[in-house]
Amino acid sequence: MSSEALVVPAGTRRERRHRATVEEIKQIARGLLAEGGADGVTIRAIAREMGMAAPGIYRYFHSHDDLLRELRADICAEVALRLRLACGAVPEENAPRRLIVGARELRGWALAHRSEFEFIRAPAQDGVGGEASDRQALGRHAGWVLGRIFAELMADLWRMRPFPVPEPGSLPPGLTRQLSGIRGGSTADLPIEAIAVMLRWWVRLYGLICMEALGHMESAMADGTAFFEGELADACGALGIRTFYMEP
Repeated sequence: MSSEALVVPAGTRRERRHRATVEEIKQIARGLLAEGGADGVTIRAIAREMGMAAPGIYRYFHSHDDLLRELRADICAEVALRLRLACGAVPEENAPRRLIVGARELRGWALAHRSEFEFIRAPAQDGVGGEASDRQALGRHAGWVLGRIFAELMADLWRMRPFPVPEPGSLPPGLTRQLSGIRGGSTADLPIEAIAVMLRWWVRLYGLICMEALGHMESAMADGTAFFEGELADACGALGIRTFYMEP
């Protein structure tokens, strides 16, 4: 064996160990989150699980907030990937079905990961304002990444099968200004009235998922599936795609 084959770049092994420890910390934090909610994710609890002193965690994360931000970003990325894979299994030309599949997939994930969903649902309290990378924005709240995915799905639907929208110029001026401010990316070429319908659809379905996943509907019904499906079917009707809706 040549001497060249034995050369290992300086720091490589140490960097691998560092990355492995970071991942282990986050995995333990994820487990604590699932078991006891965000309040259970403490530096002391993580250190105890790892068999190390609490100050040692700060060799890998500058603060508790940094750890929570990374954890939030990881979970948001996970659910985003799950949504894109589920929607990607439906042909691109079938935009209505992709939207329906996406809504069901998000509800399914939220119900199966209630603590994680509650954790990513609310924005982080620090680091707000200024320019942000995608990773930083992921670390703030789920609405940013999930809303963007559904905006893309709705934009695709509009281009293939334009849905009913209010008459041009009929929206209140204040609302028109706000909607103009969020136009961009995949929705840049959509009329303001279409963006208003998109936002209404998102608030309706996402709001319902939040209420169910966070337990706010348990006093009314033990299983919200029938109610959700009824709302989904009705929302599809409002978009003119009711014929694409099928019972799960």
